Amino acid sequence: MMTANSTNWAHSPHIYVENVPGSDKAYEVREDEIRKHLDALSITPRITCRSSDDRDLEAFRRADILIAAKLDSAFIASEGKSLKLIQCTSAGVERFAPFDWLPTSTVLTNASGVHAGKVAEFGLMATLMLHNRVPAIATRQRHHDWARELSGTAKGKRVMIYGVGALGGAIADRLHEAGFRITGVRRSGEPVASVEHMIRPSDFREELPRVEILILACPLTPETKGLLGAEEIAALPKGASVLNVARGGVVDHIALVRALEDGHLSGAILDVFDKEPLPADSNLWDIPNLMVFPHVSADAPEGYIDRCLMILADNLGRVLAEKPLRNVVDRQLGY
Repeated sequence: MMTANSTNWAHSPHIYVENVPGSDKAYEVREDEIRKHLDALSITPRITCRSSDDRDLEAFRRADILIAAKLDSAFIASEGKSLKLIQCTSAGVERFAPFDWLPTSTVLTNASGVHAGKVAEFGLMATLMLHNRVPAIATRQRHHDWARELSGTAKGKRVMIYGVGALGGAIADRLHEAGFRITGVRRSGEPVASVEHMIRPSDFREELPRVEILILACPLTPETKGLLGAEEIAALPKGASVLNVARGGVVDHIALVRALEDGHLSGAILDVFDKEPLPADSNLWDIPNLMVFPHVSADAPEGYIDRCLMILADNLGRVLAEKPLRNVVDRQLGY
């Protein structure tokens, strides 16, 4: 937590915004929007909005706060000595790890939670698609194959969500409302109302034989890289299915493809990949019973920056009140 002696800057902070040139205007951070969100705090921010290809070096060197989607770690390490707070407008920050470039006096916060509403809807849609074997139906359609395969209702079907944080928890709420029975996996093991059975990562493999639909919603860390490999897929019951809205690196795609081709898995929906956009020559495009989504599960442009700036305003209020900040990235855990 920042001490009283280290919070004077928050009354009149220098805020530097680095927008990504050519990006969707819905994700552009503007000065008027910042002022609107900070108005209730009765502070007098000094704001500089630039793009990464048109930097104001002197303003950056004076900045107390950096708002950006892409963090130029080398530039921050060399020129961001005055930074007290970095508000990343992305939820996933694993691509910036390890965080040895981050000044020891600088707090990094992310946008975790701003995607929750959209990803909850996508998670419900995709889980119902897997339950109703839609990936297999889409594969048959491509081959002009009329083959009926009936499914019952979702009530009582067993789902596991690996990663019951902001996103996984939002998905759990929607699936619970639809009647699914949910096992959750989270580091703390702390219960969540919509999750029937919460376990720690150490119990993950033991629970897999009882899972009908596995949902991956965790950050990519050294511990979760390759989380779902050949052994874990084999532990799932025949006919199970997989949804990945986490990161491509948590899944061994070779093992996943093999399980889809031999029929052990009935279907899979992938929204994230090791390389994005997914190359046109990737074999994943044509694997039977696999549906490819172009990383759209969590993106809801309308109001996105507003939700990010709400986090910033809340945290500045917490600095002034000498309270712990929210959405702080743990340098060791990577999220």
